Amino acid sequence: MTARESPATALDAAIERVVGDLTVLHHDHLSGLLPPERAALAAAHRDLATAEGAIAYHRNALMRLSSGSYPVDAPLLDRLRRTVHDLAQATAARDRLQDGVAAALEEVKAAAPADEELTPRDFAALLSLAGGGTMREHLLTHRVSVRTVQGRPIELPAFQRLEAHGLVTRDTSRALTVGQPVTLTDTGRTALLGTRRPPAMATPAPARPAGAWPTPARHH
Repeated sequence: MTARESPATALDAAIERVVGDLTVLHHDHLSGLLPPERAALAAAHRDLATAEGAIAYHRNALMRLSSGSYPVDAPLLDRLRRTVHDLAQATAARDRLQDGVAAALEEVKAAAPADEELTPRDFAALLSLAGGGTMREHLLTHRVSVRTVQGRPIELPAFQRLEAHGLVTRDTSRALTVGQPVTLTDTGRTALLGTRRPPAMATPAPARPAGAWPTPARHH
């Protein structure tokens, strides 16, 4: 079940501000592409969406029973009491799960600065993707891979680190099975330029005034 197919939750906007599109989050979770903190958030959000669905079901049942379509008698009052009880239980369960999602979201935020530093191999992958690339899911095996425009494969963990650091982005409006174009972000281009800076020139020794005695050579 994706976020767009499930009922909206009160935390959807807050989650998307941190991790991006919820549909992509849930798809990547099912594909096993997420780091532990984001996987926990996706699972918690899925459960919260299910709880919101239960609330909607019981609320609709209560509205139907109180719509005036049924005679007011003892059986109706009994059904109303049961439905109100079920709605209260579903709301309490939703509130507990919402607290869990909020905690999972904080874990994702806390983990962001602590992500492992980029390695030289990661920067090599960034350089390879400078001209663009594609992330694609195989239709049969559901294996996800990333390749440059020249067809060179990029290690998925390296790509995930680049993506987590905001150095690359992919067009999530396209399906993974079709292929999501990958490009460098402004931050990625800046980081790439930083790796290409020439080494600093050695500071020249100060010139000796004319007529000064030569500096004696040091003996080791």
